[in-house]
Amino acid sequence: MKITCKQQDLSRGLSIVSHAVSSRSTLPILANILITTDNGRLKLSATNLEIGINCWVDAEVVEEGSTTVPAKTITELVGSLRPVQIELSADEETHSINIRSQGVNTTMKGMDPSEYPTIPSAEGDETPVQLDAKQVKEIITQVAFAAADDDTRPVLTAVYVDTRDEQLTFAAADSFRLAVRSTPLPAGARIEDNILIPAKTLTELARILPNEGTVEMIVTPNRSQVLFHTPNVDLVSRLIEGKFPPFRGIIPKEYTTRAVIETKEFAAAVRTVMPFARDSSNITRLKLRGGNSELEPGELTVEATAEDVGSSVSTVHASIDGPEQEIIFNVRYLADVLAIVDTPEVALEVTSAARPGAIRPVGSEDYTYIIMPMSANR
Repeated sequence: MKITCKQQDLSRGLSIVSHAVSSRSTLPILANILITTDNGRLKLSATNLEIGINCWVDAEVVEEGSTTVPAKTITELVGSLRPVQIELSADEETHSINIRSQGVNTTMKGMDPSEYPTIPSAEGDETPVQLDAKQVKEIITQVAFAAADDDTRPVLTAVYVDTRDEQLTFAAADSFRLAVRSTPLPAGARIEDNILIPAKTLTELARILPNEGTVEMIVTPNRSQVLFHTPNVDLVSRLIEGKFPPFRGIIPKEYTTRAVIETKEFAAAVRTVMPFARDSSNITRLKLRGGNSELEPGELTVEATAEDVGSSVSTVHASIDGPEQEIIFNVRYLADVLAIVDTPEVALEVTSAARPGAIRPVGSEDYTYIIMPMSANR
C-alpha cells in the first residue's frame, strides 16, 4: 500500500475512529486501527465489538493495500506533524507502516489486517431513515444524558427510539428522571417496532456528526445492530435487548402550579446551591410562590442546606400560575437539564410534593423532562 494525503484530513479521521478502539480487550488487534485503501480513498476502521466506526479520508492512492497499527501511537504521531502532505506506505509481508512528512521518517510495526473483525457498512438492501444531522445531534444532547450509567438494568443504559403517529421519539430514563424528545418523521420513513440504542453510542455519534447534511439510520434485518451513515463516516452499534419501561404513562398530563422562569436565572440559582446540596444527598428544595398582586411578580426559591457546612438560598422572579408549592429535587438532575435547554424561558410544572415534576422549554412542545421528587428524610 502506498498513498499520499493531507495531515489535517488523516489526523481528523484517526481522531474520529480512535474513540471506538478497545482499551481493555483480550484481543491485541482491537488496540489497532485498520488502514486500507477503498475506491480511491483511505479507509480507517476501529471497533471494540460494541461499536465500530469506518471513516473515509481523501487520498491519492498509488498502490492498494491494508495493514493495522497501534491506534494511540499513530494518532499521536500524525497529530504532531505539520499540516502538510503525508506519504504513507505499508509492507504487505511484515505489515509495518512507514510515514514520511517534511523531515519526519517513522516506521511502525503492524499486525495482519486479515485478523481484524469486519465492521458492517451501509451497503445492504435495508431501507434507511433519513434524518437531519444537526437535529439528531440536538436530540441526542437533550436525551442521552438521562440514561443510567451502571449496567444493573441494561435497558436503562439505552435510548429508546420509535416511530409512531408520524413522530420519531427518543427517550431515556434512569429510574429517577426521564427525558423525551419527539420530532416529525420524514415522509415514508419508519422503524419496525422500537429499538434500544446504547446511550454511549449516541453520545459518540453526536461527537462525529457534521452540523449540516443528512444522516441515514439503518436497522439490520435481524434487529441486532443499528448503523448511522454519512458520506464520510459510518458508525455501527449493537442494539440492547429487552423492554423499555412504559414511560408515556408517567408523564403528567396536568399540573397544579406552573412557574415560568428565565432559563439562565434558574440555572444560576441551581449552580449557587450545588456546593451545599452535594453534602446533603443532593437535596434541593424549591418553593414556588405567586405575587400578592398583578404588579408583584412571583418568585422561585432554590435552597440547600448541609448540616456541617451551611446553607444557601437563591431567589429568582417567576410567573406563577397556581397555589404555592414546595418540592424537593436532586440538584444534579436540575443542573443537567438546565444546561441543555436552549430557550430563553423554561416552565416548571408541579402537582404536589410527592408526584413527579416536569420541566419544558417555553415555546417548544417537543421536549419534556420529568424528575421524581426526593424525600427530606433521605
